[in-house]
Amino acid sequence: MKNKDLAKTVALDISIGHLLVVWDVLANNSKALPFVESLGDEEKRAIWALQDRCEKCLTDNGIRARPQAEWNSLIESARVHCKKIPVEFLE
Repeated sequence: MKNKDLAKTVALDISIGHLLVVWDVLANNSKALPFVESLGDEEKRAIWALQDRCEKCLTDNGIRARPQAEWNSLIESARVHCKKIPVEFLE
């Protein structure tokens, strides 16, 4: 493998609903998963940085804190949306 510029940023084509579910998992669910504690410092840092990037992207696109009932409804709608996302290994 040739040397790659690992600091190069890339665009990721993802819907807001998909991004919201990914952020929710990273922000709220990953802390409770035992495997997260087994990750190395670099891996944890990568996860935390991804969570930060997801949150910034959501905020930049108008997704901000809301009353709990409204937030729960938004998250549920995002989860329903994710059921329609094509997934290569399921096909």
